[in-house]
Amino acid sequence: MHDLSRTVSSNEILKQIEDLFPQGTYLVGGCIRDMLLGRVPLDFDLVTYAPVADLAGRIAGRLGARPFWMDERRGVIRIALKSSGASIDISEPKGLSIEEDLRSRDLTINAMAYDIAHRRFIDPLGGFHDLSCGTIRIVSEENLLNDPLRGLRAVRFSVTLDFAMHEETSRMIKQHARRLKGVSGERIRQEILQALRTVHGADFLRLLTWNALVPVLFAPYFPEQDHGGDHQHALLLSVIPACQELDGIIYACDALMPGCLSSLTEETESRVQRGALLRLASFLLGLEGLRSGHLQSGESEISARDRSMEGRAMDLCSSLRFSTRSARTIRSLLAREKRTREFLAQRNPSVLDIHRFCENTAQQLPETLLLSLSRVQTQESFPRQTVARIWEYYCTTYQEHKKNPLVSGSDVAGVLGGGAGPEVGKWLRTIEEARARGEVRTRGEAMDFLRSKIG
Repeated sequence: MHDLSRTVSSNEILKQIEDLFPQGTYLVGGCIRDMLLGRVPLDFDLVTYAPVADLAGRIAGRLGARPFWMDERRGVIRIALKSSGASIDISEPKGLSIEEDLRSRDLTINAMAYDIAHRRFIDPLGGFHDLSCGTIRIVSEENLLNDPLRGLRAVRFSVTLDFAMHEETSRMIKQHARRLKGVSGERIRQEILQALRTVHGADFLRLLTWNALVPVLFAPYFPEQDHGGDHQHALLLSVIPACQELDGIIYACDALMPGCLSSLTEETESRVQRGALLRLASFLLGLEGLRSGHLQSGESEISARDRSMEGRAMDLCSSLRFSTRSARTIRSLLAREKRTREFLAQRNPSVLDIHRFCENTAQQLPETLLLSLSRVQTQESFPRQTVARIWEYYCTTYQEHKKNPLVSGSDVAGVLGGGAGPEVGKWLRTIEEARARGEVRTRGEAMDFLRSKIG
């Protein structure tokens, strides 16, 4: 573990504002945990017994930022530092002493504090010991009951820190799992996505399974009367392995599809990465398989026309308060999986077939390919070869053709002597396909081709 006093004193952000902290101001929570682990935190939490707004104003003025209320009822002000991406949260204490405040928190490793004025480390609950041992422990059952989301946070930290869950903590999470039903969808979504955006996505889903949280968090896939049933065996046997396969493919995907990993870090909405939605879609596909009862025969895919499949996915997205764009991304991945896997099973698809595939899936092409590749049931290499061909075509020829079309909509309308938008679009697609086949290469050839077809 790192020397906390030295780490605090050398932090570039804290050095600029250390002299502003009045007596009774403490660094608390995750930033203390991260500094003890040798990490450089980007989010700092301060608890102060001085007026919160006054301290926030002085810090913001020093750092050239603006404070704003995150939660005025609870007395929490945030200062966002755009240049570094860091943030400072300043809050009123939850108790008459800092020790009382720490005892109200979620996990022992998040219940440590540092008194900057006196250079004093405060650890009333043994958080440093648990951090040293790699243990996730909820502070108390009462704290879990006060905020049931803390059970889900314990699972998330267990996975992202690669720490073991304390046996008593796991027991409490299982016992009170159903209380998560009373937690807002936004808060649950944040915890799920923070875990699924990492390389430990499948491990997170496995721990959710072990701690009896899957039927509660993914309620649309489990009838109310079945919430007490034993789904662990089926999930661990069939669903989680497919998610683990996907994690492995994502980890090495740049070798097969150069540059695709960066696209998975793009966001469909604030703090919602495409890669996290891909992992979530994989899990939902597995849950659909459990419902259909065809896992043993490998028929875990759902037709794009199955409205009940779409309904369940949309119900989940709605409960988690996803944006329309994020929900549509998940729905599209589920709907296309079977057709894409069948396409990858072809040994030598034509250039025209590849062009049409790119045209139909361009907005989610990397996710679509990776999801289906993780479910291909063959040891032969041709599905990967097909994926590599599709990706190379998409990144070179397809993108070039899209940026530099041979003819425009007005060109087509001129040959047609007018014409409605759908008809113009149809002929533009026809020319694009002719170009993909190599039948036309220049604007002149494209116009001659168009005139010959329209007559």
